[in-house]
Amino acid sequence: MNYGIRQYIFVIRQLTAREITRKYARSFLGIIWSVLNPLLFMIVMSIVFSGFSTNRTMYPVYYVTGFTLWSMFNTATTTSMTAFEDNKNLFQKTKLPREIFVLSRDYTALVNLGFSCIALLIVLAVFRVRLNWTVIIFVVDVFFEMLFSIGVSFILATIYVFYKDIKFLWRNFIVLLVHMVAVYIPIERYPESLHEITRLNPLYFYPNIARRCVLEGSVDVQELKLMVIWGVGMFLVGLLVFKYKENDIVKKL
Repeated sequence: MNYGIRQYIFVIRQLTAREITRKYARSFLGIIWSVLNPLLFMIVMSIVFSGFSTNRTMYPVYYVTGFTLWSMFNTATTTSMTAFEDNKNLFQKTKLPREIFVLSRDYTALVNLGFSCIALLIVLAVFRVRLNWTVIIFVVDVFFEMLFSIGVSFILATIYVFYKDIKFLWRNFIVLLVHMVAVYIPIERYPESLHEITRLNPLYFYPNIARRCVLEGSVDVQELKLMVIWGVGMFLVGLLVFKYKENDIVKKL
């Protein structure tokens, strides 16, 4: 049993290495872009949106912290959508658990987040943000957001096999969604009518938990409960959707 698990982890890592190599194959700086991108976006967003922040000097930290969590979800779900289609030969002919193909894309997003955290640490050092024990919650937050992302990834990858248009719909929806989760502008600057709706959005409170534990050194018990419920719940729903349609996916591919 342990050998089988190790084998599956090895396959996920190999698929992840392939994805990262393919993504940066023609880039001179390679995976360093995973560090540079958040920093470059931070500079632009600080120029454009810092006036909307209640604390301009802390806006870069606010933005990079939220953007790091948002990017993991965005990358995981967008790239996982085609996981079955891109690996259809392996999907049909190997005895490996078919979940691996989605999990490898999500793991790639997690690796990218690791490099993005280097950018976050640089910003924290520049602005002399003191960290305390609540930074542990950041790691827990990432774990449950990854569970949430995996669940959504399974649903999207399943739908994509039958309806390719979901790829274009999701790309447009994700552009709209980023403006609904207070990544660029603090929720205090939103119209009051949107406050409650935004706070109920899991893609808002995952970045917000990260900002609380990093910037404020605090936690909100209610948000932590929602963090667990949404993460585990979406993971199970996504896995069930995939399992229910697995045989149909094999036939369709």
